[in-house]
Order: sequence, then structure tokens, then C-alpha cells
Amino acid sequence: MDQIMDNAYAVTSNVFGPESGIPWWAWLFVVAAIMFKMLVPEPTTARDRAAERDQMMLDELLGGGPGGKKGKKDKKRKK
Repeated sequence: MDQIMDNAYAVTSNVFGPESGIPWWAWLFVVAAIMFKMLVPEPTTARDRAAERDQMMLDELLGGGPGGKKGKKDKKRKK
């Protein structure tokens, strides 16, 4: 078990340590590349935008949008 830990420590020191062949700033690019999906939102396709626009128009026309539905109190006031 000690040999495995020593080997793991040696590999980690060679990759991340001061004697590594990879400079510290290069690891920033690696981290940014790994987290790119979280940092930059995924672009939507034209089909997705059109579907969202169509849904918003339907909600507006049918009264299903935000604030479009009237509650029971509003119906009672009209009578």
C-alpha cells in the first residue's frame, strides 16, 4: 500500500509540481477547457428559438401567458 501511495505521489509531483514539464499557467487552459460547457451557455438553434417564440405567441393568444389567466374573483366581478 505504501508503494502505491509513493508512486501516486511521485506521479502527481511530476505532473503538478515545480519540476514538472508543464508550466502552472498551462493548467489554467486545461481547467477552462474542462469547464467550458459550464462557463459558456450552449447556443440555441433557430428551431429552438422558433419553437419558444411560437409557444409564447400561443400562450398570449389563448390567455395562458403570465397574468393571462383570470381567477374566480375576476369572473365574479364581471357578472
